[in-house]
Amino acid sequence: MDLALVIPAAGRATRLLPETQNAPKGMLLLANRPVLECVIDVGMQLPIARIVLITGDHGQIIREHFGTSYCGVPIIYVTQKEQKGLAHAVSLAEAHVRDLMLVINGDELYLNSRHSEMLRLLKKKPLDGVVGFLRTSNPDLIRGTYGMDLAEDGKVTRVVEKPSAPWNDVLGVGTWLLNCDFFHYFGRTPIHRVRLERDFVAVIQQMVDDGKAIYGMDLHGDYFNINTAEDKQKAELALTRQRFLSAESANGSPSPHRISLNVARASDGRRSKF
Repeated sequence: MDLALVIPAAGRATRLLPETQNAPKGMLLLANRPVLECVIDVGMQLPIARIVLITGDHGQIIREHFGTSYCGVPIIYVTQKEQKGLAHAVSLAEAHVRDLMLVINGDELYLNSRHSEMLRLLKKKPLDGVVGFLRTSNPDLIRGTYGMDLAEDGKVTRVVEKPSAPWNDVLGVGTWLLNCDFFHYFGRTPIHRVRLERDFVAVIQQMVDDGKAIYGMDLHGDYFNINTAEDKQKAELALTRQRFLSAESANGSPSPHRISLNVARASDGRRSKF
């Protein structure tokens, strides 16, 4: 089964100005590595056949950094010439997706997540898609992404973009494993009357309403949606801490110079059966 990694990285990132004045958000550094490298590494937990990077303004900077491949996996670049939202950006990858695509937003950092299990779940059922989520006690995090209802077996029954009043502890995140049905339903999804674009979450709801088997998976671990300078600082601290602990573990003994970082977590220790 052919699997493409699709990473939308075309957003203008105005909330991170002036850092993004002359560079895309995906090329901002976290512990001396571009955000996009960290995102691609998460996707590479799965058997990826090709990487599709959707770029916008300053896309040439991304091309010059990554070139034609990453860790031996070929990279294809697609330009989103007009800012028409996430769903439109992903739709531009259609020509490069044969069976499945793993979509990960280009500005989200995951640490110690279980992305690798998404494909196993999809094949086991089998399913039309798997939606990543985390459990959180912070409703503000859900207001910034999307909320979700899950049946007892983990099947997605409802998704709501940026709910003003979150009704449960399910935090929808920017990770989706989907088959090619997405592209059909993208064309069927109404254009939002205010934003004048098709919402990605609305496309997923169209698939759910039509009886497609879309299931949720708790990705666990730590999650950072990098939209502001504060978000970037928290993500960098967490990544630095993880590298420190990994190096300490590899050395086989505790370091005499331990560091303690106050890192925000979305998943606050909860665990899901999905």
